[in-house]
Amino acid sequence: MASIRIETGPQPGKTILLDKDKVTFGRNFSCDCVLKHPTVSREHFYIERNAGKFFVVDQDSNNGTYANEKRVTWVELRDGDKIRAGPFTMTVELEVETAKGESNAYLNADGRALAASMNQAPSGFDKRHVKLYPREYLLGIELFNSRGYFEAHEAWEEVWLRSEGEAKLFYQMLIQAAVGLHHYEKGNARGARGMYKNVCEKLQRLPPVFMSLDMPDFSRQFKSFLADLVDGGLETPHPSERPRPLIHLLGDQVND
Repeated sequence: MASIRIETGPQPGKTILLDKDKVTFGRNFSCDCVLKHPTVSREHFYIERNAGKFFVVDQDSNNGTYANEKRVTWVELRDGDKIRAGPFTMTVELEVETAKGESNAYLNADGRALAASMNQAPSGFDKRHVKLYPREYLLGIELFNSRGYFEAHEAWEEVWLRSEGEAKLFYQMLIQAAVGLHHYEKGNARGARGMYKNVCEKLQRLPPVFMSLDMPDFSRQFKSFLADLVDGGLETPHPSERPRPLIHLLGDQVND
């Protein structure tokens, strides 16, 4: 049985079994694993099981969730990975077949795709966009529009980590949109709905145009595509060839 073992913090040695599809961690007593410390958010992160793989997902925590000392919003876990929240450091202990089989094959494929993309210059953008905006932002848009949601999340996370203020909120919204659509493609209705709520909340806090992205248009596309899943309460996304949400930058509004 896959599990998480607390190594450092107020509860060293405690083991939490990952015996259901979503195991929650935080300061609230309603969490599956209560982490009592003022630097831990009420609902800090959760670990999700989907198709034999495990993912750690940050829940907009104030002080962040770290995987192997890198702040993350969402990442697939491997056997032996270290998760940190506040003073708590935890070790991931996955079953052998998950750690060495399907999970690693998936990670390696995504890693190769992302590495190849990172070596290419973003194309199809206005010269002003290329000059003004971070390369990772434009690369993430290319990947997102080609349904490379996992890779888009990785590209945007690089620039999110060094951003501040409204830009940080903006990148987090994009990352969560990519994660939500990735969950949709993998048939994970619960994960898609969770990210949908986070994206909608952030869209309300952002201006109508930011970094040349037309927020009302993107919001309309995103909400329309996931409406049946969210409003209908479906447990499994229906296979759909409807157009996915796309990101188009406005050519005449670049100085946001």
